[in-house]
Amino acid sequence: MELFADFDVSLTTRYLPEYLRKETKRAKLTGFDDKARDEYIRKAVVGNNNDAVEKIKQRLYANSIVADLCQVPLIFVMFAHMAHDQRDFMKFKSVTHFFKHIIRCFYNHLNRKRKLNDRHIRLYLHEMEHHELDKIAFEGLNKEHQQLSWIKTEFCERVGPESYHQYISIGILVEEDVVSDDSTVDNVLFTTMVRFYHKLFCEWYAAHHLVIVVKNAYDINRTLRFLDPVDLQYLFRFACGLDPDAGKKLINHLKSLPGGDTFAILCILEQTGDVNEIMDSVKDLCSRDVKIQEGDSALLQRSTTQLLEIASNNDIPISCLHLDYSSIKFEGDTIILHSGIPLPKLPTVEKIHIDGSNAQYGNTGQ
Repeated sequence: MELFADFDVSLTTRYLPEYLRKETKRAKLTGFDDKARDEYIRKAVVGNNNDAVEKIKQRLYANSIVADLCQVPLIFVMFAHMAHDQRDFMKFKSVTHFFKHIIRCFYNHLNRKRKLNDRHIRLYLHEMEHHELDKIAFEGLNKEHQQLSWIKTEFCERVGPESYHQYISIGILVEEDVVSDDSTVDNVLFTTMVRFYHKLFCEWYAAHHLVIVVKNAYDINRTLRFLDPVDLQYLFRFACGLDPDAGKKLINHLKSLPGGDTFAILCILEQTGDVNEIMDSVKDLCSRDVKIQEGDSALLQRSTTQLLEIASNNDIPISCLHLDYSSIKFEGDTIILHSGIPLPKLPTVEKIHIDGSNAQYGNTGQ
């Protein structure tokens, strides 16, 4: 109230309007940190059972495939409960496999809550057939300026009233009342808007339509010119996991982009669901000096850190990690890249060299 008395601060789950972006300073909240995760597991899942807490955390950290996805609080919460409740908890081999299971859980939960019985078949059909929802999600993302919310009446007309109410009941879609542009000082009007609960759900359904688009595209680079893999990483990974043929075309497209080669390796993993399929590429990456530089794209940095994490979790030695001092910052014991991506724990790294700081760390085990 004194130091920043003239500042206006807004906390929002939605993107700022275009006209505000240039003049507004923004900070992105990425999700749970380790401390918040521990607190949630204790309060909502296992209580003060330290062994159970550690078991859930081990299951998360042992699976580098979904660890990044679990930065989203909703996804982490679901993972924590599944890891605790299901004795035969599956080891997810791709984010596509994991997210498909999450969607299944949403529908199962509604089934149990409503005890649908004879309506179960109709609910199953809504789960399997969502072509118009796929198209809406894709159209929203495949624009120069993404559209992440829609007027309820228009959205409902496109997907059909029955499907719309199912998506709302399940929690895939949520409604919000916003002040209408037609409002006046004396007469405030509201418009009901609808959006996906989280952008990940939008990417999931858009990926289904992306598969169709890619298969029929004459010029894939032009068709996908508005889809930025840095912002829509999971859209591409989901599409590669959903359809192998479309995945091959997408992977070739990604390889043509700056930093796309490394990201393409993650998309290959989505196709096969088998880490062994990419092990040769991961070993080759780690046998040489791995460099993360200030000029690297966020896509390249994100992909590189995920592949290094896969290497460490599979006991593959990482000979040397080179970091530009100007491209990193330290928060406690954590190294944060300039893109905002935290460097994961890498037990198998043999040496870290930070250029420009005269610092070199051997056998860190981070």
